[in-house]
Parts: sequence; structure tokens; C-alpha cells
Amino acid sequence: MSDDAGAHLARPNRRDLRFKIFPRFDRPEWRRFANLRHRYLGSPADPFPGDGLPDRLGRALVERKAIVLKEILESFELYARVRRRVRRPVMADLCCGHGLTGLVFALCERSVERVLLIDEARPGSYDLVLDAVREVGPWVVDKVSFLERPLDLLEQESVVPEGAGVLVVHGCGALTDLGLGVGVAVGGPIAAMPCCYRIAPPIALRGLRDALGKTLATDVARTYRLVEAGYHVDWAWVPSAITPMNRILIAWNPP
Repeated sequence: MSDDAGAHLARPNRRDLRFKIFPRFDRPEWRRFANLRHRYLGSPADPFPGDGLPDRLGRALVERKAIVLKEILESFELYARVRRRVRRPVMADLCCGHGLTGLVFALCERSVERVLLIDEARPGSYDLVLDAVREVGPWVVDKVSFLERPLDLLEQESVVPEGAGVLVVHGCGALTDLGLGVGVAVGGPIAAMPCCYRIAPPIALRGLRDALGKTLATDVARTYRLVEAGYHVDWAWVPSAITPMNRILIAWNPP
């Protein structure tokens, strides 16, 4: 087992491994499909039979074969764990890819007035995802802008407004750290689910790395960075059935 996957799986938060938005995937016959990495080809009602917004959007995404099942579950389950501490009138989803995580905030949170989806290039899947969201929640479209920007230029260009909530979902390696820097610079709350630890910046505390492994030590160092910037920080997890890279750093400003 790799150091990256092992450090996550060896220390799970056992209070928080159940599905919050889609509890159907807690059942063994469905849990094994949670990390499905191709566009689901069955009936749209199979994994998403309910009448609520999440299930309706899930069906719309499946019908369009917009993104893989894993990423639908990942975006919603992360949202469920961070929404109360991270939501702000303006949300910025950095390294957003298809943009579903930011779009979920626009769909489900009335207090969110504007969502900035930011990535170096807009993928083709984004148009399919946005079309599915438009079908379920037509009010979302006016809230959302997709900006094609390199992450390392965001602080210089002041693209993200002061106090915005910042999301960084699976920013590879140093991209997570750049995203944390943007969040700290604008002074808003931050939720980051890191990945690709092998290409993350080196850790200055060698003893910490040797004792905990690079994966866990990297997130400990990130936590201290956020605390030193004045944040409170908690860790949470999405179910490991979705991905072994399932740890979330949640940083929010004290009252």
C-alpha cells in the first residue's frame, strides 16, 4: 500500500464515514459502486431515487453522462460536511474542474449569492454539468461565473473578493497550498480536500515527516499554517468508499 493511501486508511474518523446526502450508499450492494470512475450507464433512478434536490441533480447528471459517479458523490458529501462553516455570500471553487462542488453551493444555499468557478481551462464536462444544474435549479445560472485563471495569479489579480468562502477539492500537490494562500489572503473560510502528496511541497519538520509519513505530516503542517494565520481548524472526512484521499481541512475565522 502506498504512503499516500495508507496514511488516510490507517487513521479513519470512524464517526464520520457514513454517507450524509446519499445514505443508500451505506448499503454494501451500493457502497462498492461509490468510487465508480466511468459515467454510470444504468438507469438514472437506480442510485438517485429520491425527490430532493441532490437526487434530482444526480439523475440529471447521469442522464447526460456528464461526470463519473464518484465525483457526484464526492461533491455532495464534501458539501454536507463543510457547508455551515464555509458558506458565504460569495464562494470561490478553485481548481474546480467540472465545477460541481461550487454549483452545489449555488443550488442548495439560498444565502450564497455568487459562485466563482476558477481553473486554468474550462473542461467540456462543465457545460454538461451546468445544463443538469440548470434543469434542476434554473436560479443557479445567474449566480455562477467560470474564470479561466492560473491559481498562482489569483492573489495578484484580486479575483477572489475579500471574505469569500474558498473551496479547494483535490488540488494536486502544491495547488492545495496555493489555494490555502488565496483563502488566507482574502480572509474567508476555507475547505480543502488535498491529494497527490508525493508532489506536495517538502516539509521542513523532518522528524514529523519521518514519524507520521509525508501524507499526514503535510496536512499537519498545513493545519499549523492556518492556525498561525488566525483560523480555527477542524478535520473531517468523506466516506473512504468514495476515495482514499478523503481528508478535509476546514478552516474558519473565530467570532
